Amino acid sequence: MGGITRDLATITDRLPDDGETVVASGFTEQPGGKGASAAVACYRLTRPNPKGLPQADDENGVRVRIVGAVGADEFGGPMKDNLLSCGVNVDGVRVIEGQATAVNNIILEKDSGANRIMQYPGAAYALESTEFVTPESLGGGVAPDLLISQLEIRRDTVEQALRTANRAEIEVMMKPSPAFFLLTPLYRMISHLIMNESEASLLSDCSPVDSENENGWSQIAEYFHNLGVNNVVITLGEKGAYYSNEGGASYVEAEKNCTVLDTSGAGYHYRDSFVGAYAASYIEQKQKGEWDIEAAVRYGCKAAARVIEHLGCLHKIPWADEVDAPRYAKDIEETQQLV
Repeated sequence: MGGITRDLATITDRLPDDGETVVASGFTEQPGGKGASAAVACYRLTRPNPKGLPQADDENGVRVRIVGAVGADEFGGPMKDNLLSCGVNVDGVRVIEGQATAVNNIILEKDSGANRIMQYPGAAYALESTEFVTPESLGGGVAPDLLISQLEIRRDTVEQALRTANRAEIEVMMKPSPAFFLLTPLYRMISHLIMNESEASLLSDCSPVDSENENGWSQIAEYFHNLGVNNVVITLGEKGAYYSNEGGASYVEAEKNCTVLDTSGAGYHYRDSFVGAYAASYIEQKQKGEWDIEAAVRYGCKAAARVIEHLGCLHKIPWADEVDAPRYAKDIEETQQLV
C-alpha cells in the first residue's frame, strides 16, 4: 500500500542555493513511487529473471499486489500498465477522476548523489480511511499475508489500514516515508519498521546519531521496541544497515563489490529496493517457518547495491538470480559516459 508516482528528475552539477538558478545537465522522466518500487522489488527478488519468456503465475510462489491510486490523466493508465508488465497485480489501484497522478520532483547533484525531493500526492490522497475496513481491502480484493506500507497516502488512511491488519492478524512492514508521526498505540501493530537515519532520529525524537555510534542506534531501536515493534532496521546508506530484534542487534556492511552508475539510486531508489528485498526474504523465510533478520538485511543491502549499478527506476531492480553478481563489471567507462 503506497505511492505510484511519476518521477521527474533534474540532474545538476550542484544543488542551487536559495533563490539561485543553475543550468541542469540532464533530465529524466520515469515511473516510480515508494509503493511501486517496493512492489516490483518484492516480485522480482522472489524469482529468477525470465529473460523475455512469458511469466507464469506461480501459485506456490510469492504473489504481489499493490493498493494505491492514480489520476485519470496521461500518467495514470501507463503507470498501471507498467506495474502489470512488471508482474504486480493492480486490482487494488483506483483511477481517480479529476485528480492528477502523484509526481515526485527530484533535483540530483550529479557527483555526490545529494538530492532534494518535493512530492505532490495528487490522487494518492483521495484514498479514504473508510475504504480499508476489511482484510480483503488491504490486498485489492485478497487478504494479504504481509502488508507493506509507506506514508505516501494520507496518514489517517494508513492508520486505519494498520488497525484492520491488526484485527485480522496480518503482519505489517512499515517504511515511514515521508516521515510523519503515527499515533503511539499503532506501533505495536507494526512487525517490521524500516527507516533511514533521518527518519529514525525524527520519529524517535532523539538527537541525530553518528553512523559509527552503535550505542546511539541501539537506543533508537530500543525506543521503538518499547512501543511494541518487534523488528527495527535502520538503513545507513554506504555504511550498510543496523538491525535489532529480540534475537540481538548488529550491523550489516554495505555491499562493497559494486560500481555506482546512477547516483539517484544511492538514496531514493536504493532504500525502496532495500525494503522490497527485505520483505521478499522475510516472506520466503516465513513459508519455511524460519526467521533470520540478519539474512534479510544482508539480502536488502545486496539487492539495493545492484540498483545503483544501472540506469532507470523500476526496471533496474534486479531479479533474484542477479543479486550476487555485479552487472557492470565491464565497460564501466562507456556506461559512466552515458550517465
